[in-house]
Amino acid sequence: MNAKFRYRLFFCIAFICSSLGAVHAQKISSVHKPLDFDYWLTLKEAQNAYESGDFGDALRYAENAKRQRKDISAWEVYVLDQTQKNARVRKSGDYIDDLLPVLKEKEYNDAVAIINKHVELRGKDFFHGRFSELQKWVADDYKYPEADFIIGKIYRLEGENSFAQQYLNEVCNNFDRLDIPAMRYDILYEMAELAKDQNDMEAYEKNLELILKDDDLYKDTRFMNALLRQINQNNATAVEKFFLLYRSSNDISIRALEELGQYYTKIGKPEKALQCVALGSIASVTKIEDILKDRLIDYTYISFPDLLTKAAQYNDILVWGNENRIWEMFYELARTAEGQNKLLFSQELFSILAKYDPEPYWRKEAEYHIRH
Repeated sequence: MNAKFRYRLFFCIAFICSSLGAVHAQKISSVHKPLDFDYWLTLKEAQNAYESGDFGDALRYAENAKRQRKDISAWEVYVLDQTQKNARVRKSGDYIDDLLPVLKEKEYNDAVAIINKHVELRGKDFFHGRFSELQKWVADDYKYPEADFIIGKIYRLEGENSFAQQYLNEVCNNFDRLDIPAMRYDILYEMAELAKDQNDMEAYEKNLELILKDDDLYKDTRFMNALLRQINQNNATAVEKFFLLYRSSNDISIRALEELGQYYTKIGKPEKALQCVALGSIASVTKIEDILKDRLIDYTYISFPDLLTKAAQYNDILVWGNENRIWEMFYELARTAEGQNKLLFSQELFSILAKYDPEPYWRKEAEYHIRH
């Protein structure tokens, strides 16, 4: 037996032994309750590290959170399976309401706690009231889309788009497991940005449209046409009437509307572009108005210039406006209306923005547009 062969044989034996050991360890860890930890706290550490730009730590914490959740899920599966070994429990049937009293009487406290946890999170109707449905859910509860989301974002920032796509696709496949369902909008925005990075404009548009799928006003053809009719009046008072008459409380849609507005302009769909920036502008005014009502006693909307003047007094509104490209969208509304030959409407809006836009850059752009 030569040295090279002995080395290969030793390597194979070591690999098999380590694999068997891993399987055995996995069985044991699935039986014994994991250490007392909260995987969501580990995820919070990952989020904090990500926001601080410590991507290495963020990745490590996110992977740890996934492992912790997987361990807890395996233990919960084991505990619930063990209850079915008791004849009395089996005879109580499959309905949670019938099963829980028996589990409490038998002092299967861990099983009771697990069932109550998932019922509180999802509601009994989510499982159709059945223990077997809850068991199926728990068996897949090792998936942790929030952690995969952080990992996907890190890979995108590092330019590893294929890995980012892989993780973000996994997140999208598990939207129903998000602890905060509204997080899906953040994920869809991230998916849109990734598609844009890859120059996949079809996927870019699709992800933004998925965000707007839940916007009732965007889906309301009559409302969207009403916005255009007001702009089409194309007179000196049309701007003020536009911002006085319409409101939209769906601020989640604002960024998607702004981005789609610019996208539709670029691909030669000016009417769709105008609809998007019109609704986005209305939603932005509604959001600013709501903030001002919370801060100023007896505040009521007087005029668009007045709203912009008051908004400029609050730094957090200015930051929010810049981050969500609100001030740019007002400018885009004027420019897109101009492209549709609504010259009186656009010139009036440019005039207001040149004087009152909270962001100096867009004031200058509006001013320049008026002069040229």
